[in-house]
Amino acid sequence: MQNSQGSYEKIILTVSSLLAIGTAGFLVFQSLGFEDDLVLAQGSSRNDLNPPDNPAVVAAIDTIKKKYSWLSPERNGKAVPLNKSVLLVMKGGELFDLLLPEPQFRPPMTNLFLTGDRAKNPPERELPSIYSPNVGDLDADDDGFSNIEEFNSKTDPRDATSMPPLTNKLVLRQRISHDYILVLKGGSDGTFQIQRIQPAKGSVFKPLNEEFGFDKGVVRFKMLEAQKKTIQHPTLGPMDAYVVKVKDLSTNKEFELVQGKETNLAEYEAELEFRWKKRQPIPGVREGKTFQLPGLGRTYYIWKLEESKAIISPLGNDGNPTSEKIEIQQG
Repeated sequence: MQNSQGSYEKIILTVSSLLAIGTAGFLVFQSLGFEDDLVLAQGSSRNDLNPPDNPAVVAAIDTIKKKYSWLSPERNGKAVPLNKSVLLVMKGGELFDLLLPEPQFRPPMTNLFLTGDRAKNPPERELPSIYSPNVGDLDADDDGFSNIEEFNSKTDPRDATSMPPLTNKLVLRQRISHDYILVLKGGSDGTFQIQRIQPAKGSVFKPLNEEFGFDKGVVRFKMLEAQKKTIQHPTLGPMDAYVVKVKDLSTNKEFELVQGKETNLAEYEAELEFRWKKRQPIPGVREGKTFQLPGLGRTYYIWKLEESKAIISPLGNDGNPTSEKIEIQQG
């Protein structure tokens, strides 16, 4: 029995030894490729690298070396504490504190308008475009007038109900002249010859105090009185000539005809344009007549049309022009 047990133990030891030898051999075999796994990638040659950007490196180093000193802005002669919120903007080398009224960052607009008045109820907000140079050309309240136009007119650029007069958006595009040229050719025995050169040629011989016209069925003028005067002719020098006073029945205005000199009774027509929110032409407006602003129903009377401006007045409740005179410039 003891011999059998000893043989069994020998077998176990033999098998264990073989397993140990096999494991050791396997590990040795695996280690043969371990060196290859540890091979490091070879570094690139120094000559293969891109050369450094020396100017940029120098500039970066110079920037790092610089020393910056912070100078607090002053208010009322005292430096603002660093823990206090300020709104500083640099323009043209000048520092602007937008929470102070002066200096103005975008004159004539106030800094308070740009940043918003927090004391109002509800508080105003800062304009989104205060740093843009053309902020004055924008329309903060969308009423058809730019911020600059409202500041110049002393209205509130943030209130759509406060705006300049709408006639500020009215311009004279051009003045069209309808010429009506008369000339006194001469006279004798109280009868005078008057010739029309434009718009169509015509001639009449009429005595004083008689009405006349040049178009069929149209009576427009009346000769009132005549006298002889010494006038300065541009080529003949001093000479005697008739001067006749005539009344224009269409306008009730009187004028003089000097013998040999052209007199233009031109009627003028304005081509206006209303530029509020969009461009709207107003053609064919005559001197002494009325017109309306498109879409608004406001009526105005034209007193006078000049080459570069028109003089107008609004109509009152009685339908007559008021005493208020408004100049409309050419544009």
